[in-house]
This record gives sequence, C-alpha cells and structure tokens, in this order.
Amino acid sequence: MTGRWFGPVEPTDPPVTGSGAEDGGRAIIEVIFLAVLMLIPVVYILISVLRIQAATFAVTQAARDAGRALDRAPTVDDGIARARQIARLDLADQHVSDDQLTLTFVATGTGCDGGAVVSPSTEGGAVYDICVTAVISLPGVPSVLTGSKNTVTGIYTVHIGDLREGS
Repeated sequence: MTGRWFGPVEPTDPPVTGSGAEDGGRAIIEVIFLAVLMLIPVVYILISVLRIQAATFAVTQAARDAGRALDRAPTVDDGIARARQIARLDLADQHVSDDQLTLTFVATGTGCDGGAVVSPSTEGGAVYDICVTAVISLPGVPSVLTGSKNTVTGIYTVHIGDLREGS
C-alpha cells in the first residue's frame, strides 16, 4: 500500500484476536455506569446548594422588606404585624417554609445570635437591626436528623427617618 504523502504504509500492530476481541463494547457500559454513579451525588449536591442559596436570598429580602415596612408603619404594633406578613410573603416567594420564622430586633452591629435585643421604635432617628431567621430542610435529609439546626438569617439595619410624618 502506498501513502499519498509519506510513501508506503505498513501496519504496525497485527489484528487483535483471542481474549482482547471479547471485550468489545464493554467500555461503553463501564462509562455509562460510572457516569450515573458520579452524576447522582453531583446533582444532589447541586440541588442542596441551590436550596440553601434560595433560602439565603429569601431571608435577606425578607429582612430588607420587613425593615422598610416597619419604617413606614404608623405604630410599632402595626409595623411588626406588617413586617411578619411581608417576611412570610418573601419566604413563600422562594418556596421556603415559614413555620419556624423568627423576627428579632437587636442593637446595631451586635449580631443576631447573641445581640442585645431591643424593642423596635418608630421614633425619628431610631437605628436597630432586624433579623429574619428561617429553618430550612435539605432534600433527602429527614428533619429527625437535622431538627432546627439548618438555619439561615438575614439582617437589615433600620434607620427611622428624622422627618417622619407625625413625629
């Protein structure tokens, strides 16, 4: 046989006969098996991370909207009621359960875990943080194992305007 550019072409390896010929087609089965074996955990991890991200976005948005509702409310009690309702709506928007939703008010910069709890105020010039905490569930993990350990928290600093109407 003569090659077009390189001259004569000689086969370097003899054709496979015997035990090597019987493996034909098994590589595709092994690749499919390993792909499925690797794909299931990757998909589970991806779903879990996306679920946590959605919950984090939900509580952050809930804290921001609750703070804005409290700022615009005529009274503190009305503001807290509006803040709770808006926080529930924001969590429902991202399909996060609001069963164990907590709304706390802490001194600015002290953090939601152990911060000094303050009572909210609608007085002009008041500044405090509002914390929205929700318990999330991971797909495929029973709540008996996790309980209320998987929480996400959103924080928003409320600045009540000095020039509020009526103050």
